[in-house]
Amino acid sequence: MAHVTNLIFVFMLGACIGSFLNVVVYRLPLVELPADTGPIQSFFADFRSLSDPPSHCPQCNNRLKWYDNVPIFGWIKLGGKCRFCRKPISIRYPIVELVTALLFVGYYVAYYIEQARACCPQPRVVSSSVDPFGFVHVVTHTQWIWAESWPIYFLYMALISGLLAASLIDFELYIIPIQIPWVLAVVGFVVHAIVDRPTIPGALNLVDAQTGPPLAALSAGAGVGLAITIALWAVRIIPTAFPNGEPLLEVDYENYRKERERAKRAGEPWEEVPLPPVMSSRQIRKEISREMLFLLPAMILGGGFVAAAAWIPLLRYNWHHLIIGTTWLNALLGSLLGAMVGGFVVWIVRILGTLAFGRVAMGLGDVHLMFGVGAIVGAGGATIAFFIAPFFAILTTVYRLVFRKGREIPLGPYLSMATAAVMLFYCWIAQRYAPGFQGLLIMLSEQLHHG
Repeated sequence: MAHVTNLIFVFMLGACIGSFLNVVVYRLPLVELPADTGPIQSFFADFRSLSDPPSHCPQCNNRLKWYDNVPIFGWIKLGGKCRFCRKPISIRYPIVELVTALLFVGYYVAYYIEQARACCPQPRVVSSSVDPFGFVHVVTHTQWIWAESWPIYFLYMALISGLLAASLIDFELYIIPIQIPWVLAVVGFVVHAIVDRPTIPGALNLVDAQTGPPLAALSAGAGVGLAITIALWAVRIIPTAFPNGEPLLEVDYENYRKERERAKRAGEPWEEVPLPPVMSSRQIRKEISREMLFLLPAMILGGGFVAAAAWIPLLRYNWHHLIIGTTWLNALLGSLLGAMVGGFVVWIVRILGTLAFGRVAMGLGDVHLMFGVGAIVGAGGATIAFFIAPFFAILTTVYRLVFRKGREIPLGPYLSMATAAVMLFYCWIAQRYAPGFQGLLIMLSEQLHHG
């Protein structure tokens, strides 16, 4: 009976969230700000567009009644048309609301009924015994329990919602507004720090006595380096790569041409807007090299923190006990480590690919997206999602090549699909591959201690 009540609740909540996602998808990419707007101001200015003006018909601008905004059923009651001007309302609105609601229900069933992804940093010990040969056998058990893990469930649903919104925008416009992944990242940091316990599925605590402290040091150093980089960039000491915009994609030129032709046929005034300049391979490589400045502080301080925690005896002792004994801190650093690894894996591929081919290999929005993903699902989940994302994109890539639709595809939707899959099957994957990775970390940790 409890499951039935919860399923009804999460379905209704998911539908309401889906209604909000429709607003995000429609309004967030449309915000236009003055050219001299600073990076911090522009980041927060975009959020105001989500509530101002209130919900209205984009055709006649009449404000919608509250009951017209009831998810799914409001569209059905109106017959898919505006109450005032009778112009069609896109069917995408109820579809997004229904899909979001079904995702909330589906993940609830997967977690709390089927017990998918029921793994955690420190499973509960059910029983232990010693066999005649002196070997200790420990029986552990982990499961999703609503009373203790509902914050993690809702955190995961926030991630699914953000990925859905980012995917819809990226699929249509080939952009990912950075507000979406950065809000996800901040929420991930806060929730993991507050609610994580090593025995809860989805927790990111770094509790292993051998690998936890070095990973925590890496996370802390890289986090400080990232904060320094963002501060220097915000005051414009570190230059922005591609200050006039990255070279336009083929799809951008095609959309620009189509819109100009449509305006001319309709007799509408058309103002030529300045497009980003065409750049040579040499210029592109020069600009992408500037992005390496963003990575250097995090890499240097991350390595420096690890070395200091390994080679300075007093610091090593205190750091070890601080990390192992402070639940909220090692959870926060575990979340930060996931964000840094998720963003770094994509960013290094973007930089190296661009340097190798002389054209922008991946969008910077994909870097931000996996930063947000890593903050919630952790370093292992984000890394696996990145490497399996191309398998989700195979059919689309083959189709575009065969029918000459261009080589460029938005990666965001496929990173999102891969993340959604990892959120269900991560434990199964980790059980097979984590032992080798764990052994490598232990070996490195021992080398540092004896270095």
